[in-house]
Formats: sequence, C-alpha cells, structure tokens
Amino acid sequence: MNKSINFLLNSNFFISACVVCLALSTQIMLNAFNFEILFFLFFATFISYNFQRIIFHNRSNKSPLISWYNSNKKLIYFFLGFSLLIFLYLFFNLNVSTKIAVILLSLISILYPFGLRNIPYLKIFLIAASWSISTVLLTYFENNLFIDQRFYLEIFARFFFILGITIPFDIRDLKFDNRRLNTIPIVFGFDDSKKIALFFLFIYILISSYVYLFTNFNLSYLLATFFCFLYSAYLVNNLKANSSNFYYSFWLESCSISLLVFLIITSIFL
Repeated sequence: MNKSINFLLNSNFFISACVVCLALSTQIMLNAFNFEILFFLFFATFISYNFQRIIFHNRSNKSPLISWYNSNKKLIYFFLGFSLLIFLYLFFNLNVSTKIAVILLSLISILYPFGLRNIPYLKIFLIAASWSISTVLLTYFENNLFIDQRFYLEIFARFFFILGITIPFDIRDLKFDNRRLNTIPIVFGFDDSKKIALFFLFIYILISSYVYLFTNFNLSYLLATFFCFLYSAYLVNNLKANSSNFYYSFWLESCSISLLVFLIITSIFL
C-alpha cells in the first residue's frame, strides 16, 4: 500500500488528478462540462511535471526523490511516452483558441527549468498563472463561453487560491532554491510566508463570495468555496518547519481536490 501511494505521489499522477479535479470544479460551477479537456489536462500535467522534475534531477543531486526516480525511470518514461501520444491526439481536436493557450502553457513549461524559474519573484506567479489558465480559461475557450465579468473574477479567484497553496512548496524548497531566486520564503521567512499564503487565500474567498452572493448567487457553490478556504487555510496554518514530504505531496495538494469534494457534498444537501 505504501509503495502504491508513494508511486502515485512521486510519479505526479496525484498532482495530475488534482488539476483535473480543480478543472472539473470549474465546469460544475459554470455548468459547462467538457470531459475531453479533463483528460487532456491530466496527461498534459503529467508530462509537464515529470519533464521538469527529470531536468531538475539531472542537474542536482539534492532532491530526496533522486533514488526513487532512478529506480523507477523506465516505468516513468513508458508513462511519459504513452501520455505524449494521448496529449497530441487530444491537442489536435481542440479549438484554435484553446490550442493557442495550450501552446503558451507548453512554452512556459518547457522554459521553466531552463531559466524562467530562476527569475527573481517570478516562480510562484508562473505556477499560479499556469494553473489558472489550465483549470479556468481552457474550459471557457473550448466550450465557447462568453468572456464576461465572471470570467475575470473566476480567473483572479483561482490565481490567488493557487498562490495561497503554493507558497508552502516554496517553503519546502528553501533547502534547494538558490538564494538569488528571492522567493517569498527566502525574502520573508517561514512565519511571514505562511501569513502571506493565508492572505492570498483570504482574497480568494472574498472574490468567490462576491461571485456567488452578488453576480451569480448560488448558496451551494458559496458554501463549497468557503469550506475549501477553511480546509486550505487550516493546512497552511498548521505547516511546520519539519513537516514531512507526505504533508506537502498529499495533504497540501489535496486542497485542489477539496473544492470538488465540497461541491459534491453541498449539492447533495442543498
């Protein structure tokens, strides 16, 4: 069981599922479903994260996952090859506007380990922007939804949510990151970084509350986003300097899944 869980976490299957859950949450709240986009996001995320991790491992011997990757390299490469085939097949079936957005995301993903992540202050904002585009904008584009005020509010809400749950990973990477990166934890330290993460989550719930109270009233969605905020804030606030890798790789990543879980629960009881 432990080996299976470790494989799902270390191979980036779990984080790929997290992206899909976040995108599905968007589709539920927009009542605009597109399962082809969900499958596409799963394989695209798997390729992106493993590509970057392989590049990082080839350049550094500091990562605790190096031994795991070396012992599972052939299997990871097999899944990467399979994922690439599915990715290309689904890509050519997308709308033109969606393809352009995907190409932009792909360029960011490819360039990220080759210099983009080393630009001071930029790292976390690139991640938040990429996740926001992937889990919100692609659904709008592929479903030909009207770009209105709600679109921008959803994008900004998702952006701040991702910022809030990503700062802890920069805290984890303190021991690996170059001090010239000027990530939030490097500049502000452990305790203040947690406060900044909680502040970003607070902005997320403010925007979401405005959307589901005043622009598109929906009590079920309002409560789901509020519970997601509480869950994420609790995990960020309880982060310790010596928190295990499992706390990051499973519990903090599960914040992205929590919104879907709470949407399902609130829709059942309301």
